Amino acid sequence: MLSLFFGLTLVFVTTGVATAEPSRENITHTSDQNYTLAYKKSVEQDKPLMVVIGAPYCPACQVLKQTTIADMSRSGELDNVSLAVVDRDAEPELAKQLMADEKMIPQIIVYSKSSDGHWKRRRLMGYQPVQPVRSLLQKVRDLGRG
Repeated sequence: MLSLFFGLTLVFVTTGVATAEPSRENITHTSDQNYTLAYKKSVEQDKPLMVVIGAPYCPACQVLKQTTIADMSRSGELDNVSLAVVDRDAEPELAKQLMADEKMIPQIIVYSKSSDGHWKRRRLMGYQPVQPVRSLLQKVRDLGRG
């Protein structure tokens, strides 16, 4: 019960000072195809890259995808980002690179280019309703070309 509580606890973390570029590894697995295509679309269309990292056994991850992400996608709020969903257990190396050794899931990581061309990394951890995700995406739009 306690682990479920912690899994559903709202945690808001942004790391706007990081300049790490999203991973460009040559990826071959199914969930990686999603990441690879989203990364290419992000670069080609000059859009922020939003990565949702979770696992099938994680209730908070499933609720995040089925409510927040699905609702924002339906409303068009994710039209200006390139979205990838990564299963931490199916793609542990990719997830580890993206999560920067932070093990808590779910995570929403947004990579965007600032006006000076450097990649910025911002992150939300734990289950998030629509408003914190909306605020993060607005911050990305306000601070750069994203």
